[in-house]
This record gives sequence, structure tokens and C-alpha cells, in this order.
Amino acid sequence: MEKKKENNPNSDNISELILFGDSSPQEVKRTEKISLEYVDQEDLIKIVCALEPFGANFLYSLLIANQSRAPITEVKIRIRFPDFLTLIRSTPPTLSIDTLDIEEYEKQVKIEFGELKGSSQKQINLYLCPDLLEEKGEIKSFVTFVNNADFVRALDSEPVQINFDPYTIERKILPTAEVKRFIQDPTIKKGKRSIGLAIDKPFDINYFFNQITKIIESQNFQLIAKDKNSKLTWFFGTELVSGDDILIMAQIESGKIEWSAASENPHILITILTNFINQFKEEMILLGIINSTEQIYNLECKYCGTTLPYFPKKGKSIECSKCNYEQIVWK
Repeated sequence: MEKKKENNPNSDNISELILFGDSSPQEVKRTEKISLEYVDQEDLIKIVCALEPFGANFLYSLLIANQSRAPITEVKIRIRFPDFLTLIRSTPPTLSIDTLDIEEYEKQVKIEFGELKGSSQKQINLYLCPDLLEEKGEIKSFVTFVNNADFVRALDSEPVQINFDPYTIERKILPTAEVKRFIQDPTIKKGKRSIGLAIDKPFDINYFFNQITKIIESQNFQLIAKDKNSKLTWFFGTELVSGDDILIMAQIESGKIEWSAASENPHILITILTNFINQFKEEMILLGIINSTEQIYNLECKYCGTTLPYFPKKGKSIECSKCNYEQIVWK
């Protein structure tokens, strides 16, 4: 094992550190064991819903299983969720989804398909990005279908609660030689937020690098390494209530402003990364850099969720390096 050296926050020598890379987790597919103990088709149509952290976002999944031998038709799904969440993508990506505001503080998506064959199932995944941390709410699903007796049936899911716990960070030193081992620990989860800033003025990389560094420092994280040439910095800390260690990396690359986080606790990753983004938005508005948060764009691929390779110019398309899906980020 390499001998530990005294940590120097101002040192630019971080050649031994590794980058987070693309932190998009693997998509989860759930399956339900099929049981045919009932004879009434109504009792053989099941829905299972779940909400879990997925990198820097939430994954809400709905599984509808037809455990009978006959098909059901005219399947209509409505999913309601709080308005402090933004739907960034869905899978299967070929689904046609309509999103609308239905009530104050609530949004709804509608999904329809013509048939679900007997002894088959279909899973729908919604990837939801939190915009605010001060709110709480619930996600609910409603399914209607026509059964083999030509009757319309309805199924409702149990509400899934969503809220964010506050956190307090205590500074903690992690030797640079230990960073790679920390990230590669199989129990460690990772999250990443990458944004682009739509401004008319030239992009001052040094200015924005200093701004994102200050935001992390304001959360009481300990600086462990900084590379001014690569515009890359690393921080470390411990959450006092849970005792979870958290590694933070921030960088500016190819016009992208990025924060990455790693910890055993996947929930705290979402809270911390959302907090960084929101604080950055507030600072940019106060400093007159932007007039609205609409000038900040999410740089996840709309098809697969991978971080896009760079922030494109206005109206220009960009191809995802993973799925090759071509998209326009801002018009």
C-alpha cells in the first residue's frame, strides 16, 4: 500500500485520482412471480409501484402484470406527482407520454396502449429530477383497462411518499491515495448533475470554476485536491446524523458545469446535488449572470440518461456518445 502523505489542499498534483466517469446507474427491471390461483381475470391484473434513488434523480417504476391467459385492452395509466419534480425521461423511450398540470402543486402524465396480452407484463419507468428540497408530497398511479368480459376495470396504487431530510456536513480529510479505493468500493453509490449555461457573454471558465468551488465550501466540505489547469476539484466530508462519508467532485469541461457525489447513502446524493444546483442558480441570478433559471439546461441525454459530451450552441444538435441519439438541448 502506498505510504500516506500529508494532505495539502493547495496542491495541484492529483495525478493519482480517478474521475467518476459517467455515473448513470443501470436501469432496474422488476419482475413479479406469476400466480394463477384465481379464475376471475379481475383478480389477475396486478400493479406494483416503487420509488428509489437513481443517481442524482428518482426512479418511479410501475409494473402492470396480466396474470390471466386472456388479454386486456384499452389500457390507460395516469401517474400524478408533485410539481417540485420534473420528468426528464422515461423508459421504454418509445412510449408516448403526455404531461400536464392538473391541480395546484401537482402534475400528471398519461400513458396509453392498446393491449396487454395474457401471461405478460409491462414496466414503465419515470425519471424525476427534484427542483426544490423544502417540499414534500406523494406519487400515485391509476390504471383503467377493458377486461375479457368487456367491462372497464380500475386499479389504484398506494401513494408513495417523497421528502428530503436536511443534512449537516463535518469536514473530514481523505488522503488522495484513498480516493480511488473509496470510489471503487462496491457499496458506494454515485450521482452526477451536469448543466449548461445559456448566456450571450463569453464563458469565463476561471470565474465559474471559482463559483462552483465556493458553493461546495459553503456546505462545509473539506478541500482535498484541486487542479487549476484541468478545472477539477475534490472535497470530502461526513454527514453528522447518518455518519455517511461523502466524496464530492466538481469540474468544468467542454462548456459543462458538473458536480459528482459518491456515498453509501443514495438518498443524500440527490439532496446534496440538488442543493448545489439550486444554490448555483440563485448566485447566478443575484450576480446578474442570468435573468431566469430557464437559462440553465440539464445535460443528460433525453433517451438514455448519459451525460452529453459537451454543451452545444443554441439550436445545434448533439449526439449522445452512448446511444447515438441526436437531440437539441436549447433552441
